[in-house]
Amino acid sequence: MSNPVPPGLSIAELTAEAAELMRSAALSTSRSSHPGLVHPSDAAETAAALAGLTARLPELLDVLAGFLSSEQAAGRIGPGPGEDPGAGSGYDALRSARDAREQLYEAGRTAALLAESLASAAVVLAPLGSAHPAGRPAEPHV
Repeated sequence: MSNPVPPGLSIAELTAEAAELMRSAALSTSRSSHPGLVHPSDAAETAAALAGLTARLPELLDVLAGFLSSEQAAGRIGPGPGEDPGAGSGYDALRSARDAREQLYEAGRTAALLAESLASAAVVLAPLGSAHPAGRPAEPHV
């Protein structure tokens, strides 16, 4: 598969592109210009691809948490623009960074469980064949 994403995008831009592709995939069954789901094997392949995608989420979430940790260690986490640095907002910012790291850790654990479930679904779906009669093209599921 070729890489349709232009080089030089930030992590935020890349993840926004991935989210848009996921939205497009979800909507593809409601558009006549896209094939949607045609064969039961399409469901197995989709579940397997989603398992691969979600299995990569914990690594990206670890990158985010690590970034927050290094930014905090370097003293670059503090009050947001327009906030009074002397009003306790520096402490609030550090607490927010800590809370975000904890949430990212939990999201990574949840993503790993989701990846396992999707991989199991793909295995269960793998033996399913096409339900349309031989010699007759299947109609996309819309």
